[in-house]
Formats: sequence, structure tokens, C-alpha cells
Amino acid sequence: MRLKDGERVISKLFKIIELFLTKKSVTSDDIANYTGMSKRSAQRYLKDAIENMDIRKNQDGSYSLLNKSSVYSFVKRDDSYLTATMLQYAKALFPETRYDAIEKYISLFNLQQLAPAVQVLESSSIDFNKIDETIRNIEYFLKYHFIKMKFTYLKDNKQKETTPYKIIFYNGFWYLIGFNDNEEVRSYRIDYICDVSSSGEKAITISEKSKKMVDNTTSIWFGNEELYVDIVLDECIKEYFIERPIFKNMEVISENPFTIKVMVYNYMALYMELMPYAPYFTILTPEAKEFFAERFKAAYDKHKE
Repeated sequence: MRLKDGERVISKLFKIIELFLTKKSVTSDDIANYTGMSKRSAQRYLKDAIENMDIRKNQDGSYSLLNKSSVYSFVKRDDSYLTATMLQYAKALFPETRYDAIEKYISLFNLQQLAPAVQVLESSSIDFNKIDETIRNIEYFLKYHFIKMKFTYLKDNKQKETTPYKIIFYNGFWYLIGFNDNEEVRSYRIDYICDVSSSGEKAITISEKSKKMVDNTTSIWFGNEELYVDIVLDECIKEYFIERPIFKNMEVISENPFTIKVMVYNYMALYMELMPYAPYFTILTPEAKEFFAERFKAAYDKHKE
């Protein structure tokens, strides 16, 4: 069955993105061969990609993607969020590797900034239908930033007010990230939120520093200070960190031993991300090392008997 126009365009779009993400350099011939389009059409798509992504022309006439986060602006074609329909197409395009594909797009497109429709494909642990109405109510306040949102939070049965900023998916749950009047960040599990309405008060102005802090954190653990941590990775796990970067700002600072530098705002965020690899890494930064040691010891003391 022939693909409809919209589906065909999306199919080609994702294939072109995949080429730039997996190859060091890409030519119009590569695009034509990989997508099945004519070379002339491939050149048009390539021209559009160059205008919207951080792509450099090489001396041999090929092109290379410099900044993977620029892929986000290529996919996000207007002021609205990437639609659920487009993601359903993406899901259909990669049925045999659904989780790998969505995982790659989330990490490389910064999709935690997008609407929750993105994460419904990432995990089957959440029943989206149960919180769909709440999310729709929240999205009104995310779209119109001039007013605070109030709601009942069932976790403590208290009324809350916040200047909402974004929705994220973390560790099996969806969270609303917002700011209080002192610009302190707060996270609220969406399945605990009900009775969403306007507070009638003007929303606070969120500083660029606070926005950067939230946008560069992939968990619900936040802080106000940039914390840089050096980590040595054993050979058996380094490929995972190279091929699927866990941290958005990871920098390789040594090949032997393989050492990375990451920036976090809270050591707990680092702890939660690294724990699956516990036997295979070494923290070098003293403050972070002490943080990990205290938690390892607490876990040992709790389970040694």
C-alpha cells in the first residue's frame, strides 16, 4: 500500500535524520539511495536540513552534523509541540526496534521538552488515558505563560500554586515541573494532580539561568549550582556511554583510562543514572565521590544482616 503524502514525508525525514546521526558525513547520493527518492529531491531535502540543523559542508562536498541537539529544531517545525500523529508514524516506521528508536530520539532531540505524547511511546508502565485530561488542562497553562496554575495535590491533600514550566517523563512517572515565587523548582507527579484551575495571579518571570538548569536536567533532581564530575568508565561499559549518551553534556576527557566529565545540578540525579553500572565506574571528583560512598555504605548497612 502506498504511503500517503504526510507519511511519506515523515518517513524520509526520519531516514535523513538517522543518516546524519549514524554517519560522520552524508551526501545527496547517500540520501537518495537510503530513502529511495531522486537525487534532485534528495538535494532539496538536504538544503532544508542545512538551513535548520547545525550542518557543515566538508572539503569533499559531503556534509556533517556538528550539534546533535540541533536536530530538535529540524523536527520542531513550528511553535507547537511535535504532534502525537507524527510520533505514531515514527512508531510505525520502526516497529521491530520501537524502544531503541524512541530512546534515541528522546536523548538526541531533547524530547523531554516536548508534549507528553512523546513519552507515551517510551514506556508501557504508564496508563496515559488516566492522566490525559489532567495533562490537557496543564498544557493550557504551559502554552499561556502569563498566569499561575493552582491544583489539589493528592499526595498531601493540599492546595498548591505554581508557575508551570514543562512536563517530563522520569522513571515510570510523569511530572509537572514548576517554580514557586522564589524561583525554586518543584516537581509534582501528574497522577496526584487534580482540580486544575487558574490562581488568578500573574506568573513569575523565569530567569534564563533557571530555564537552563531545568532544561539540562533529565531527572526530577534539581539544584542551583553547576556541578562538574569526572568519572572513569571500565572498558565493558564505555561503549554504552559513547553510543547512547546518558548525559546531555558528556565530554570525553581521556581515552586511557576512559574518563568523562559531566555536569549535573544535583548529585542524586547522577547517582540515579549511574547506579545500574555501579561495579564498572569510579568517581574521581571528591565531593561526588563522598556522596556516592555515603549512599553505598547506607545500602550495605541496610542489607548486610
